[in-house]
Amino acid sequence: MPEGPSVRKFHHLVSPFVGKQVIKTGGSSKKLNPASLQSLWLQDTQVHGKKLFLRFDPDEEMRPDGKNPLFESVKKGDGEEDTADQAQILGPKGPEISDQSSMSKDLTSFEEENSRYLREDTHAGYMERWLHVHFGLFGSIWVNEFSRAKKANKRGDWRDPVPRLVLHFDGGNFLAFYNCQMSWSSSPVVKPSSDILSEKFHRGQALEALGQAQPVCYTLLDQRHFAGLGNIIKNEALYRAGIHPLFPGSLLSSSSLESLVDHVLEFSTSWLQGKFQGKQQHTQVYQKEQCPLGHQVMKDMFESPGGFQRLTWWCPQCQPRVPTKEPEQIQL
Repeated sequence: MPEGPSVRKFHHLVSPFVGKQVIKTGGSSKKLNPASLQSLWLQDTQVHGKKLFLRFDPDEEMRPDGKNPLFESVKKGDGEEDTADQAQILGPKGPEISDQSSMSKDLTSFEEENSRYLREDTHAGYMERWLHVHFGLFGSIWVNEFSRAKKANKRGDWRDPVPRLVLHFDGGNFLAFYNCQMSWSSSPVVKPSSDILSEKFHRGQALEALGQAQPVCYTLLDQRHFAGLGNIIKNEALYRAGIHPLFPGSLLSSSSLESLVDHVLEFSTSWLQGKFQGKQQHTQVYQKEQCPLGHQVMKDMFESPGGFQRLTWWCPQCQPRVPTKEPEQIQL
């Protein structure tokens, strides 16, 4: 799933289209009728953690007769979106497929949240109309070009991925959304204090959350406390702080907790800066066989109390399970 830095980059790509009118639509989405967005104006865009919100308004006031085409266009009861072309987008070096089980649980929660918003919006009348974009495991946004196949599918066909939604604007400009789940909401539900890339990120609250009596790798992935933090940031921050993924946060010293938060923020910020500079982010332990010091890296699937499974990479020597002293930061 795209993490905070990637979604921030998507937000940056969409921002120039704010204030422009959608003149034509397309896409294969069954959950959202693309035609319902035609003639609407993109008025605002916001990002929070892994969530992207787009606000659309008509060019005239909505009629007070209860007929809102935006919410009527969302069809319930449809099957899952076709994801057969997802692997073509990432190519051979995409994320491990073993994260797919947690992805299914994420989408189930997302659809339940979507239904709740629909019920609320029906009674709320015509307030702000925000499109919540959930990027799933392989989601992406392309500007003025379409994604092309990077390899042949199982049948040997070089079939280009089909976008879920395409929004055309004047001047031949367009946005193409791939492998996204989309829903309408009355307003963005955000908590900037938990967003690892927000200026309002609350360090004290993050430290308090990490001090819980559970493995730190589970707390790091909790979007209530670390919005935007995903599996890559989790693995890299833990390695750099010299902390074993399953070590209970309640047994870590305050300096170790501080170090872990530092590495979360430093890695996330560096990753985001690299995206804007067109540089690829290099990892030191994630999907590696050896750590930078030459030790063999271990890999295992850990399941959090909430039932979400994530592959975790760590170095047993640099991140001991039961350290004899306070975990030391890795000096590279």
